[in-house]
Amino acid sequence: MIGIVFIGDLYVCPYLNIYTKQLDDKKIDYEVLFWNRANEELDLPNNYKFCDVASEEEQWVVTKLLDFVKFRFWIKRQIKSGKYEKLIVLSTLSGFILFDILTKYKGRYFFDIRDYSYESIKPFYSIERSIIQNSFATSISSPGFRNFLPKHEYIIAHNIQKHELSLTDKSFKKKKKGKVLNLVWNGTMRYFNHQKLIIERLANDTRFNLFFHGAGPELDQYKAFCERINARNVFFTGRYNNSDKASLLENADIINNSYWIEKEAEIRFAISNRFYDGLIYRIPQLVEAETYKTDICDKYGVGIGLHPKMDDFADTLYDWYYNINEEEFNANCEKLMEVVRSDNERYEKAISAFLDA
Repeated sequence: MIGIVFIGDLYVCPYLNIYTKQLDDKKIDYEVLFWNRANEELDLPNNYKFCDVASEEEQWVVTKLLDFVKFRFWIKRQIKSGKYEKLIVLSTLSGFILFDILTKYKGRYFFDIRDYSYESIKPFYSIERSIIQNSFATSISSPGFRNFLPKHEYIIAHNIQKHELSLTDKSFKKKKKGKVLNLVWNGTMRYFNHQKLIIERLANDTRFNLFFHGAGPELDQYKAFCERINARNVFFTGRYNNSDKASLLENADIINNSYWIEKEAEIRFAISNRFYDGLIYRIPQLVEAETYKTDICDKYGVGIGLHPKMDDFADTLYDWYYNINEEEFNANCEKLMEVVRSDNERYEKAISAFLDA
């Protein structure tokens, strides 16, 4: 029996199915142990166990900490039952709250890191280093994470679904000059303080339309701001199903993949899901300046990193788009997708080796 641990709701853990697919294929018994933080009504198989403690993301720090303590007590009780021969630990915080338990599972757990956490805090970093060193293997979702994680031989696990790796029938073809370019955001409506700078630069510029597909905590703030500045070329379509993503991106000329101006570590070294959308659907992308995504875009020619405070932001973005060589762009997307496929093949082989060990 293998236990899979995740400190959160399953809807924010789409990569869980990478592990459960292999477990099902190998006919290995497992249980998924997670936290139903959103306190949703769940209809799941019997091998999905959850801690039913509601906990809002935006609440007093002390209250949130107490909720984490409750989850830690719950998950420790589950694991101390002794029925798990191995563990799969999804996310850094899942590992951190189990650090004392994991010492008894040395070499018998797979550690999956997807985000920057609290590596700037020395005790946290020290504990994380021990967890990484004693794992069977540790995967990271961006090579850029090597900049803040302990030195180790990491496996790259890109934030892309397996079926998306074969979606390569698209090709980029530039619009004729003079046509309106559609800059498209697809995903949770966050990062308002950064995005409003982009909106200000492009609002009512007849060369651009801005589309925002998605819902989230800051959607109303976006709408109010656009009304206030009378931005007639900004459109909001609301929540969407992931199955609709291809149709939403069909008319996108540039993907808006630009996040945060202060370059916090969680943004600076990460590769967003939207980055892969650009490669899969062959759409050039706008990213934030001076980040790991910028480095990849510069190396492979699949996007541009611009600071929205630039006076010539709109002109630079417009001219860059029309200077793209279509043939080279499509070839570069495929070249980078080959890297992604190779990395993910190694990742899946590592999981298989762990399950078979």
